[in-house]
Amino acid sequence: MENDQTLKNAMNEWARVTKDPQMLVTYEVNQKFQVDETLTLKKAEKQGEERAIKRVALKMLQKGIDIQTISELTELTEKEIEQIRQ
Repeated sequence: MENDQTLKNAMNEWARVTKDPQMLVTYEVNQKFQVDETLTLKKAEKQGEERAIKRVALKMLQKGIDIQTISELTELTEKEIEQIRQ
């Protein structure tokens, strides 16, 4: 039931927005901003995860764990692990 009301509200809002060209442009700019912001946040999250994996790989190297095992556990390539070692 609640989904029906949400859909109805969205359709009413869309009908209102599309009647005014200026409002439609504003809406489209806002939508693009929201998409860009979401993509930026996802990119930052992925970069953070990659840094965390590399920190773990470095600690594993420092503990003497072999590169092949580190690669299997972190899904980093052996070349990436060698670069971390340097």
